[in-house]
Amino acid sequence: MKFSVDRVSFADPVEKMLEVQMPLIQRSSFERAVANVATKGDTDVFPFPFENHVFHDRQDEIVDLLQVMSQDFDGSLSRTPITSHSSLAPVGYAGYRWATQIDPLWNAYLLGIVESLAPEIEESRIGPDEQTVFSYRYESDPSKGMFKLDGWKGFQERCNELALRHAYVVSVDIADFYSRIYHHRLENALHSVDNPSKERSKQIIAILTKLSGGSSYGLPVGGNAARLLSELVLNQVDRLLLAEAHAGEFCRYADDYRFFVNDLQSAHRCIGMLSEKLMRNGGLSLQKAKTRIMTAAEYQMITESQQQGDPGTAGKFLGLRLHFDPYSTTAVDDYERMMAQISEFDILSLLRDEITKGRIHVSLTRKLVGALQYMDEESRVQAVVSLLENVETLAPVIPQVMLAVRQCLDQLDDRAAADGIQATVRGLVEDEHYIAKNDLNLAYIVRVLAASPSRPNERMLIRIYGARHGYSMESAPNIQRDILLALAKWNVGYWVSDRKNYFGTDHAWVKRAFRVASYALGDEGSHWRRANRPEPGSFDDVVQKWAAERTNISGWSIPV
Repeated sequence: MKFSVDRVSFADPVEKMLEVQMPLIQRSSFERAVANVATKGDTDVFPFPFENHVFHDRQDEIVDLLQVMSQDFDGSLSRTPITSHSSLAPVGYAGYRWATQIDPLWNAYLLGIVESLAPEIEESRIGPDEQTVFSYRYESDPSKGMFKLDGWKGFQERCNELALRHAYVVSVDIADFYSRIYHHRLENALHSVDNPSKERSKQIIAILTKLSGGSSYGLPVGGNAARLLSELVLNQVDRLLLAEAHAGEFCRYADDYRFFVNDLQSAHRCIGMLSEKLMRNGGLSLQKAKTRIMTAAEYQMITESQQQGDPGTAGKFLGLRLHFDPYSTTAVDDYERMMAQISEFDILSLLRDEITKGRIHVSLTRKLVGALQYMDEESRVQAVVSLLENVETLAPVIPQVMLAVRQCLDQLDDRAAADGIQATVRGLVEDEHYIAKNDLNLAYIVRVLAASPSRPNERMLIRIYGARHGYSMESAPNIQRDILLALAKWNVGYWVSDRKNYFGTDHAWVKRAFRVASYALGDEGSHWRRANRPEPGSFDDVVQKWAAERTNISGWSIPV
């Protein structure tokens, strides 16, 4: 018997592996993960990395790479170790939480593998028809984002409805929720929705263990993968509460539970019952400072003042849904509708009222600052100057403030005004202001300075690059990455050229950024790239080819 074997080319190992092996994770899951990161970003805590642009422009190549990683997970961990950066993220005026940004490729991988389990996770949860759990309900339609958009609104409306039918409302939050989730509890929950091999569960736990430095607890704050996993962890507690006759009626959004009862004894029973279930089934506890029993009338008064104010008031503005998707088929109509809503409010006046209080309403101020991008130039500049003059009062929302400043500078034609704004921001660093000492805030400040090339900004960024960031006395790779890209964008050749001497000892994120920055060095950069080629088929290879292609496009500049 003779066998005929077709001639096979092994020139493309990615294509060959995809052809031979059945994927552990369907391509559609990785496609959705990459598209989500490309359009929505990887986190709501850190500034978006430049690699998001690569995801947008090279989606098919990134998906191919992720599928190969899924078929040789252990080998991928060895060849491309998981890198991350953790930082203290300010909470309120004197508190912090631990936040972690994951390497863009591994972030997409984690999101893809969790997304592949998302339908099963959603199916295992208490159904939407129960009107009980409202946070991060999975959206099965890939064109509509990862989650349904009406969760928070539905939570508020249901709570108001239940408050009208009961005498008391109990409001509680879980303490340090994401950072205290035990991996073995999560693994058990994952096993209930994974296929018999449990391979996806094993990979998720392996990634989380790497990100937590070997600890057996903690989810990275700010990403969609963590949101889906956290909902799965709380599902057991939700179902136990729903089955308990003494729990009364309750609603949950993320780590926020609200119970609705008719007497104080039942109110205290709910707090004790939830505390017991959380501790026994997840090692979690409630925030004592946020545990509160209110009369229904008191609760309604608070929520009405926040959500149902008179036209033009802060309460009315807080109830607005300022979501605009430029990729929507109805983008033009959506934008006009949103602008009509915003025009009802005097944003500057509302913002001024918050600043003069001394301690801001965080949710309202964050929303007001975000709305500045829709104002005319003169009003926006006026608002930005006011924000920078009151950074201490705005300490809980400094990332949002710096985003608004950057957006203003990107669209500002008045150079004198721009220079004044930049000088004020530089002053925060020069004076070693405590706002700028936090490395998360500093990362956003660097993005502001990167908006405008100038000698003062150039010198400031170079000094920041070589300094220690935050309170750990270490350099933050995300800050160094952004400074390198900014100075390359400005063609600061003397400094970028010098950085190639340190390439071997740089952080992986900085190395990847230098591959992009090297295109600002002309022939010198070409010689360097020939001597320092990335591994064929690697993420760095995709990034370098992307940079080579983009630099040939007229008008393109390095994104930072």
